[in-house]
Amino acid sequence: MDQGRHFGNRLREARLSAGLSQSELEELSGIPKARLSRYENGHVEPSIQTLNRLARALNVSEASLLGDERAAMEEFFNVLGERGVAIGSKEQARKLGVAFADMVRSMGGIDQAAAEDSVVRVG
Repeated sequence: MDQGRHFGNRLREARLSAGLSQSELEELSGIPKARLSRYENGHVEPSIQTLNRLARALNVSEASLLGDERAAMEEFFNVLGERGVAIGSKEQARKLGVAFADMVRSMGGIDQAAAEDSVVRVG
C-alpha cells in the first residue's frame, strides 16, 4: 500500500491543517487519543460511524479522509462557491464543465506531473 495514500496519513494531514492536536481532536470527536494515534499510524481503520465523527470534527468530507476521487470534485466546487459561483442545475454544471474543458484545452492541457501532485497547472 502506498503510505502517502494511507487513511492515517490523510487523517493526520487533516488534523494538522485544522490546527488541532490529537487531544483537541479527541475533545471534538469523542474518540480517544490512543485510538486516534492507532488510526494515524495505520494500525486500524475506522468504522463508518467513526469516519463520520472524524469528518465532522475536522470539518472535511468523509471522501477526503478516504482518499476518494470525489474529494477532488468537492474541492473544485468548494472553490467555486468561495468565489461566488453557484451552480443551480445540471445544465449550468454542464455549461461550466464544457467552458472549463475548453479553457484547459486552449491553454495546452493539464501538466501531467502537476496532476500527479494533486495540483493542476494549466499551460
